[in-house]
Amino acid sequence: MTCRVTIRAGEHGKIIPNGEIVVSESSHVYLHALPEPGYQVQMWYVNGNQFYGGTKQFRVTAEGDKLEIKVTFSKI
Repeated sequence: MTCRVTIRAGEHGKIIPNGEIVVSESSHVYLHALPEPGYQVQMWYVNGNQFYGGTKQFRVTAEGDKLEIKVTFSKI
């Protein structure tokens, strides 16, 4: 089974990887947020739910057939 993962960043930063990837279900997806100068990671969201805040690196397990990940940034 596979999981389609949609990854995106809010304004004032980038995320690696970005866009849509397909991974094996139950595998780990490693993400790295890159805030613009003067900004920091505010919050990570998984399927629209607040999950974790404040860190540039994030790992999530691919569960189900679809997963949506978003990171937001705030001014320092």
